[in-house]
Amino acid sequence: MTMEEQREGFFWDVRAGRVPPPAAATTLGWELVEVDPEAATIEVAFHAGEQFLNPAGSVQGGFLAAMLDDTLGPALVATLPPGQFAPTLDLHVQFLRPARPGRLVGRGRVVQRGREVCFLSGELLDPEGRTVAVATATACIRTVS
Repeated sequence: MTMEEQREGFFWDVRAGRVPPPAAATTLGWELVEVDPEAATIEVAFHAGEQFLNPAGSVQGGFLAAMLDDTLGPALVATLPPGQFAPTLDLHVQFLRPARPGRLVGRGRVVQRGREVCFLSGELLDPEGRTVAVATATACIRTVS
């Protein structure tokens, strides 16, 4: 059994197939590329489908914000023990360029972790490696029952 298979907690249970992924992640086409819980970093990918487009033919900003939220949050949740989760308290997104349909890559990290309050940061990249949006977030570690 690998170290990853031995880990427990919500993130790792989804990763190992012990529980289904959240519906929102499935809708966004969420895919884990790489995670380093010791460094509190993550890289994920999303599939921005045609159904995410605004009238101008770009991915609507709300979907980009959801992708960033689903990048930053897992960077923290992957570090938590079983029975803990970290809902987002606030999310600040800056849109830098239009995103086209297709694969988008999210990179997230825990900037600072306290006992309860944590600060997160990340970016969303297009297939050419250009940053389409950046975000910062605050999350609060909670015990779930």
